Amino acid sequence: MFTKAIKKIGILILTITFSTTLYAQEKDISTHELDSLHRRYYGQHSEEAFAVHHKVLKQSIKTKYEEKIAATYKALMWLHGANKNANLDSVLYYADLFETKIATYNKPKDTVMLKALELPNYYLNKGQLLANAFGLPEQGLESYFKVHPLIPEKDIKLTFAYYISISEIYYQKFQYDKALEVLTPLLNDTTKIGNFTKFRLLQNIAANYVLKEMPEKSYPIHKEILNLAIKENDIKGIWWAKNRLANDYFRLGNADKAIDSALAVREFCLKHDLHQLLFNNTINLSTYYHGIGDIKKAIAYREQALDYSTGLETKKDVYDRLALYYTENKQYFKATEIYKKKSSLVDSIRSNEKKAVTNYIESNVKLLNEKQKNQQMLFDVQLLEEKNKKQRLYLYNISTALISIILLLGSILIFRKYKKGEKVIEILKTNEKKLLEEKITLRENELEASAIAVSQRLETLNIIKDELNLIKHPKIPKLEEAKSKINDLIRSASDMSIITKRIESEYPTMANKLMDKYPNLSDTQIRYCLLTKLNLSIKETASILNVTPDTVKVARSRLKKKLNIPPEMSFKLFLDQLAKE
Repeated sequence: MFTKAIKKIGILILTITFSTTLYAQEKDISTHELDSLHRRYYGQHSEEAFAVHHKVLKQSIKTKYEEKIAATYKALMWLHGANKNANLDSVLYYADLFETKIATYNKPKDTVMLKALELPNYYLNKGQLLANAFGLPEQGLESYFKVHPLIPEKDIKLTFAYYISISEIYYQKFQYDKALEVLTPLLNDTTKIGNFTKFRLLQNIAANYVLKEMPEKSYPIHKEILNLAIKENDIKGIWWAKNRLANDYFRLGNADKAIDSALAVREFCLKHDLHQLLFNNTINLSTYYHGIGDIKKAIAYREQALDYSTGLETKKDVYDRLALYYTENKQYFKATEIYKKKSSLVDSIRSNEKKAVTNYIESNVKLLNEKQKNQQMLFDVQLLEEKNKKQRLYLYNISTALISIILLLGSILIFRKYKKGEKVIEILKTNEKKLLEEKITLRENELEASAIAVSQRLETLNIIKDELNLIKHPKIPKLEEAKSKINDLIRSASDMSIITKRIESEYPTMANKLMDKYPNLSDTQIRYCLLTKLNLSIKETASILNVTPDTVKVARSRLKKKLNIPPEMSFKLFLDQLAKE
């Protein structure tokens, strides 16, 4: 009997050893593939890159590939901040995951891993997103200050990037002299940096001189940038420099040369659809024509600039100058209209700034609270996992010894303790899952309440609109203006973009899953799905989308057929199951 027991344990040991070998081989293969995928899609902002990074993250967590888990958090932070639908909540979420992960590493032991993660570049990227993408310069500066202690000795390129980023904060805060104090000394050591970094350095220095109205300083720098762009055959850089030089000509008193040069740039921009450069070129031409007294052309180009403007701040500046030109041309009615538009735009800018700061604070508080709640639970799990590792090692040593029945009994006892520990871990993980499910339910309720509130406001506005429409004679100008404003409110309140962004913040892959699985779905049909996911009634959905309840019924019925939902399954249940996949 003792001999049979020894044989069984020997077989068990061989099985464990063989399985461990296979696991190690599988991990090596998957690690190579994950590295390849990460390198291929790093820095991209497409939906495909989004899906690939999440796949890499899932597989890295499964295989406990720690370096790639952290690297993917870093990539997802940049993806959510650099694309056209930048989301502050998602940026802060993945930034917190990344920083929490690297905080667990042992610096002497994990030096190679930390070096591979390029922490200085991470904090630079985070600062640029906060300062430039979300208009939070103070928070961006806070991230930049973490860069300096991490810069390797004699890393000139990274040192330049750090100081240029700091100067951009001063530039945003209108502190041009301080920006120049940071940038100017860098000109003494440009031999060891690439042309891209040198180009960026010169651009920033020239920009500060332009706003200080010192064309005698900005002109030679723009000439140097032009020569550098010609040397690199950088077509966009060449025309960017020519556009800036036109402005220098004007500031130096040569208006005719400035106009000729700017018109040449404009012709190239229109031919090659360089939208952002075209905007700057158009407002410059407006300024030049105003300078020579041609107010009509100044107004015409300033009006065109409105069509090319992409940001609220730039549009506000266009409104400012256009109103002055109208006043100068005695077009007082148009000037008044422009001032009204500018006032509305300023209110929108202030609202966005307040919202961005509020979101930043709320997101950080939310992340801090979640970390505090999970800290003790994670500690308990780690403690149990550490105990289990020791028990597994002890079990392995006892199994290999195979000396006596006493050792065999000891190994069985340890094995039972190990199993018991696994059950405790499973219970903790189950509790953690329940907490996460409750948190998701709470967020769904908050989103549902927000959508219902929008629906109720729309319903009230429609009632007011109908009552006002009953008053037909006589026509009262103020009443007609009130009707128009109510219609505008209804249209703006029916905008699904805010609710859609909020849902995507909580369920980043919901819309992607719908589009991937059902590519024929339209944007409107996806909106119906998202509102149904919020458990809104037909009436509430109709109010939000500004359609009739019958239209919602027909749309949902067609969607169920299009999505092949069984008759016995509800639309809401189908979407809930899709979200969990």
